[in-house]
Amino acid sequence: MTLTDFGVYVHFPYCRQRCSYCDFAVAVHPQIPHEEYLQSLLHELAAKADLFAGRRAVSVYFGGGTPSLWQPDCLDAALSQIVSVFPSPDGVSPEVTLECDPGDVSMAQLQAWQRAGVTRLSIGAQSFSPTQLVSLRRQHQPQHIVELVDRARQAGFARISLDLLVGMPGQTLPELSDDLRKLLSLRPEHVSLYQLTVEPHTMLSVQIRRGQQRPPCPELQADAYDLVRATLADAGFRHYEISNFARMQPGDPDLRAVHNRLYWTHGEYLGLGVSAHSFRRLPDGTAERFANQRGPSSYLRTWHKPSPQPFALQPDDPSLSLYELRDRESLWKEALWLALRELDGVRYDQFVALHDRDPRVLCAETLSSLTSRGLIDADEAGLRLSSHGVLFADEVGAAFL
Repeated sequence: MTLTDFGVYVHFPYCRQRCSYCDFAVAVHPQIPHEEYLQSLLHELAAKADLFAGRRAVSVYFGGGTPSLWQPDCLDAALSQIVSVFPSPDGVSPEVTLECDPGDVSMAQLQAWQRAGVTRLSIGAQSFSPTQLVSLRRQHQPQHIVELVDRARQAGFARISLDLLVGMPGQTLPELSDDLRKLLSLRPEHVSLYQLTVEPHTMLSVQIRRGQQRPPCPELQADAYDLVRATLADAGFRHYEISNFARMQPGDPDLRAVHNRLYWTHGEYLGLGVSAHSFRRLPDGTAERFANQRGPSSYLRTWHKPSPQPFALQPDDPSLSLYELRDRESLWKEALWLALRELDGVRYDQFVALHDRDPRVLCAETLSSLTSRGLIDADEAGLRLSSHGVLFADEVGAAFL
């Protein structure tokens, strides 16, 4: 990935039910405003396109929420306009990812997504345990995961990623092993692994406070993480980022997630829709990060009509929930922290060329401390998290900020 790569993220906030652990910007509505949301999103795209004028998208990512609930013709219209405004680089087709939940996805939907240009499905499996799925308030059962993957293969999808949660209350290592066995039997090209975290104001946090659920155990989560790493490595997966694994077998192309790598390599991206985040670089070497309103109703009110003029980015704009102007100092530190999430780590020559800063000079004391604690491996070419340091990635990143 290079700093010239650019992506578009589309947030679809609607869900049928909120999961117990979810603190994302989602809305549970019996009637989803499909067309209204599409029109608002297209109005936002038209207004903000000039902020990224001349850019070509290597990735478009539909996340949520549950974007697979969006009517396929609306998703098709949104994707067509995005690709028209930000055409992909010559000879390079963009990776188009759609998050979807097992359960109610039909063959007709899968075929419609294929025709629209979706190239990659990210399936929220989370667990193959019926008991855990009920506890998480997921709306599917294990057989629905198998059925969705099977239908997706029949529809022609060659890139499927499966999400798996570990460290859930009451989960044992034998149960996790069984989850992994069932996951691998579906032969996904990519796996995303997430440690269950307890966010404030979620149903799970309330259940824990009331004694209805046990909090995750850090020691068991560490053991679970090690088990996943070993199992997926034995199955031919490359652990390329703290939470992500790509199949790496003879004849495989590069199956790493293009869009998520934009975040870790400090690429630019435009976020469209409720709560979506954007990041863009400025000519003076600084950068802006900004995010939309979290409420669907306020978002629809803001963008229900075309904007009479291009969007003028202002810190106090009421349509934004976040605006940050990042100076050069904070940017290179952030870039170092993000780059260390990828297990290939940081090459000094590339980092200096991109940021005009040498971590060996500016972070000598921090590097020495982290190396002596066995959290990073460093040599003349670069630095990376050690196998032990991966378990303490947040602590390592914070040391550079």
